Amino acid sequence: MATQASVKANENGKLDDVSMSEAIAQFKEATSSIYDAVGSLGSATAANAKVRLNEGKARALELEEAAEEVVKAKPLVTVGVAFAAGCLVSYLLSRR
Repeated sequence: MATQASVKANENGKLDDVSMSEAIAQFKEATSSIYDAVGSLGSATAANAKVRLNEGKARALELEEAAEEVVKAKPLVTVGVAFAAGCLVSYLLSRR
């Protein structure tokens, strides 16, 4: 007594009888479409992250070059600022 169950599908405002096996097939197709969409979204996000990483590296190199120029232009000021920063950090760490 194997009767095939049916479900109602709403398409274009009309209700149609669809067999359970057809409904399962449609569900599998929709699931695989969602899986593919999420996969492509992940790939796009990874590509975007790589682009931003490369932009960040380029910006870091620019800042490094600017810092080198400042150190070369004013070496005594740089040493003084580094000494003061070291003293401040030392004071803050010893203040328990």
